[in-house]
Amino acid sequence: MKKVIIIVLTVAAGTAGLWAGPYSPASGPSQAVDAGIPGFVGPAGDGIVDPANQVNPLFVAWAGAYSGYQPAGVVDEQWQVASRALGPVSGDEIGGVVSLGDLSAADIAAGKPPGRITLSFDQTIGDAVGADLAVFENGYYRGSAFFAELAYVEVSSDGMNFARFPSRSLTPGAVGEYGTIDATNVYNLAGKHANAYGLSWGTPLDLTDLADDPLVTGGLVDTMLIRYVRLVDVPGGGTFLDAVGGPIYDAWVTWGSGGFDLDAAGAIHPSPGPGDANNDGLVNVGDLGILASNWGATGLLRWAQGDLNKDGAVNVSDLGILAGNWGAQPPSAPAPEPCAALILLIGAAGRARTRGRR
Repeated sequence: MKKVIIIVLTVAAGTAGLWAGPYSPASGPSQAVDAGIPGFVGPAGDGIVDPANQVNPLFVAWAGAYSGYQPAGVVDEQWQVASRALGPVSGDEIGGVVSLGDLSAADIAAGKPPGRITLSFDQTIGDAVGADLAVFENGYYRGSAFFAELAYVEVSSDGMNFARFPSRSLTPGAVGEYGTIDATNVYNLAGKHANAYGLSWGTPLDLTDLADDPLVTGGLVDTMLIRYVRLVDVPGGGTFLDAVGGPIYDAWVTWGSGGFDLDAAGAIHPSPGPGDANNDGLVNVGDLGILASNWGATGLLRWAQGDLNKDGAVNVSDLGILAGNWGAQPPSAPAPEPCAALILLIGAAGRARTRGRR
């Protein structure tokens, strides 16, 4: 028994030493801000690919179409089946992924772009509390070390303007061809979670992280109406940078099925219902406050600013949508009475329209 205890303690100490960064490990529950999302849940345990388990019902939609698949470098034909990225996560590290390819040093020097693919959803994704979507790659453990091929994640509401999630990479130096990283040093880069050899964990993305992105503040990307998710491979030799200019390192160069290997992308939070400006599932005074604070604003506005009909203005039309859905909430909860602020704002809007006709 003593020998067993010593072995267990040694393994635990070694693992803790490897998990040196502030972010989540490659698998399992975590208190970190970017804790992985299990692809499968059930009797066999969360995050386990097993016939007893089911695809995680947390996901309300999966990518339904792809476009702009442009692999970089040399990708074997068997890894260029882009349709594998559609539908639910498979956890199949070989037959369930499409590869984006990897750039060599010569490719990078020549200015060649990294591999990429754009996925689209039939149901739009909205910003709510916590992770709003997750991406699954086929990263895997080698003992207690983790083999990862990373990718930037970008989202769009119109298919033309893409906002990139701000990423961080604290990996101290190059890891070489088919080297490993400490996933706790990586944030907002798809591929940092294990989804292979019986494990299935996805990298979470929270649309709130894009609140200060110029495309979002400028109204060109609406984080309440995301329909497109683009993955862009990161050649991990340190030339490509994170959001604060730090070098990103992963296994580089890889080939055959080189670069980021995409299994699936799933939506967790759908776009809000009519009148729900903050996408909390309720239409109440919180949404009214958003309309009131942006009343009369025009231009490139977002849903979260109260432009509920996306006509470029916050006015009586948006108020009508909110008032018509006032009290919307889970069926088990009693509908609230209209609050005084709503009545006053409706009255003020009505008076403004009357003055306008005169």
